Amino acid sequence: MTGLERLLADPRSLAGARRIGLLTNPTGVTRSLEPSAVALRRVGLPLERLFAPEHGIDGSGQAGEAPERGADPASGLPVTTLYGMDVSALRRALEGLDAIVIDLQDVGTRFYTYLSTLHLVLQAAADEQRIIVLDRPNPLGFEEDGPVLDERLRSFVGTAALPLRHGLTLGEAARFLDGGTGLVEVIPCDPDEPFGVNSLPWVPPSPNLPTLTAAVLYPGLGLLEGSSLSEGRGTTLPFQMVGGPGVNAPRLAACLNDLGRPGVRFRPAWFTPSASKHAGALCVGVQLHLTGSPSGIVETGLLVLAALVEQAGSLNLPWLRSLLGKPVEAKDITTAAIPRLCAVWALERADLAESWRRAWLYPR
Repeated sequence: MTGLERLLADPRSLAGARRIGLLTNPTGVTRSLEPSAVALRRVGLPLERLFAPEHGIDGSGQAGEAPERGADPASGLPVTTLYGMDVSALRRALEGLDAIVIDLQDVGTRFYTYLSTLHLVLQAAADEQRIIVLDRPNPLGFEEDGPVLDERLRSFVGTAALPLRHGLTLGEAARFLDGGTGLVEVIPCDPDEPFGVNSLPWVPPSPNLPTLTAAVLYPGLGLLEGSSLSEGRGTTLPFQMVGGPGVNAPRLAACLNDLGRPGVRFRPAWFTPSASKHAGALCVGVQLHLTGSPSGIVETGLLVLAALVEQAGSLNLPWLRSLLGKPVEAKDITTAAIPRLCAVWALERADLAESWRRAWLYPR
């Protein structure tokens, strides 16, 4: 069960709340695909308004977009888009509400902005509203991977000192962000429940995560955003089809396959993005194929980035640093240097792990 389904089965946990706001988007659904706003009103909860993260209440916005919609087409409730607000503006948006319920499908990656929006809601609510997270499984599971955010690089794509692939559900992440104040209430999910046929439906959290495969690859291949190379946006295979003009595809695929990365193989690929980087231009690179459960996907993504840059393209170091949460230099992004760098990050994760593991709700 999800947190939403548990609340629907027993709405008494919200007894006493007279004016409720709901932060959600198309991922907030029951397994029969009923929107959470509709389902919660059906059981008598007094929803007053909806709030939306990046991509908007209807999920139609691309990266960095959050289209304004005056009302939610499913429930008819008024909508306020929180993306782009600071804490002061967000506090005004929450005025008059007793409780904020959060029902979003996160994707277990620190630079995915639902985590940052959640953090801002916690800061804005302070002691004025109850915060109730309706938990959902992390589609990436509990594995932790990648560097822990350097505090000097905090940003909207790096809101907390967590590993890049943090291994938390959104409810657990909320407990970590809460810092032990007790403001957050989590209605738990069954964290190991899979997505797919006869189980939880996969509703794309954003336009470029249409499938579970894209979500699994996202923590690593999303790092290509920190370069001039295409991460596959504007194709039917975002984060699976990557490259750029001037790449030797067979040589690149052979180089990457020789690295023996677990759970993934590479084939030469040619593609023309319809949007984003290199829109309308022929790109050359590789398609990633999952052959098992990939581990170390952040290292895999960095190796793909390094191998591509060694052939063609360039790094956007400021943005790459923001995504990674580490002050890397160009000399760090080579196929020779990356394994050593990732080994250092693994030791750092082990040293700091207790700080976020205190927020765990579920056994590992």
